[in-house]
Amino acid sequence: MLARLFRSNRPAVLIGVAVLVPALFLPALWNMVPASGSSMPLYSLLAALSLHVTWLPGLLQLLLVLLLALQLAMLANDAELLGKRTHLPALLFPLILAAVASSSVLEPALVGMPLVLAAMRRTWAIAMAKRVLAPLFDAGLLIGLASLFYLPYAFLLAVVWASVSVIRPFHWREYVLPLVGTALPIYLVWAVLSLQGVSPWQPMFTVVGQVAAGLRANELASVLRWSLRIVLVLLSAVAMVRFLVAYQSGIMREKNVRASFMALFFALVVIMVGVRALDGSYPAVLLATPLAIFAGYALLSDRRAWLSELTVGVLLGTALWVQWTG
Repeated sequence: MLARLFRSNRPAVLIGVAVLVPALFLPALWNMVPASGSSMPLYSLLAALSLHVTWLPGLLQLLLVLLLALQLAMLANDAELLGKRTHLPALLFPLILAAVASSSVLEPALVGMPLVLAAMRRTWAIAMAKRVLAPLFDAGLLIGLASLFYLPYAFLLAVVWASVSVIRPFHWREYVLPLVGTALPIYLVWAVLSLQGVSPWQPMFTVVGQVAAGLRANELASVLRWSLRIVLVLLSAVAMVRFLVAYQSGIMREKNVRASFMALFFALVVIMVGVRALDGSYPAVLLATPLAIFAGYALLSDRRAWLSELTVGVLLGTALWVQWTG
């Protein structure tokens, strides 16, 4: 039922996201707290405000998940990543995120992700644009702002460069402007902190120890844990086959944008692996964001619809269990 509804291109189904997200993440209103470790300046302001408004982290979680679900659907449709217009990413993102993440801490990575998706939307729009310098500068600026919430996002400048390299012929300004845009907000914040006499800013220390050990983990029963793993692995395997078919049959513009999407996917995997090696775990949004689009390939077909519904049902049941019993 859910997969069939969101497989369509009817905007009215997005109302279901506004119902689904509170149904999954409502416990965050009374359970969620801001990250307590060293953090980037914009997230620090948010954490300071949360000390006076205790329900703010949970409310932000709800709003951010809803915003990201809508952004992912628009990004996939505008860039024609899935070949046809569909709202499956808007369904899959909250389900995957709720199934693999706890409801204990408002992650800086989650707060910065809307800026990352906005940057990718500006970047991939150059495939159809005549003038590309302004969108590329905007993309770099958005990545710089996102890194002021979560420093590893600065690495996603490489995704902008990779996208430009496959979409456009070489022009050096198209590589320099995103770099300037990324560096500008970081430099301005450093200058403001220096002028205010704040103690030396050590951004690299924000990558480790932001979230206390164990707070990112969700305590699933063995059956549920293995069911979730099997579903995600099978979903990814089917999606990979259908992605390759779509890539090979697409025209050059579609191939270029899909290659750019895979650059984003692998860049987020690199961040996940690096953060896990340094900190022992990683924010679940880094996995859920690209997987929500990628897994959409597995659910696009109307054939064997019962398998799609079973997959979505397992994700929904696991997500409800994690969020309401965690």
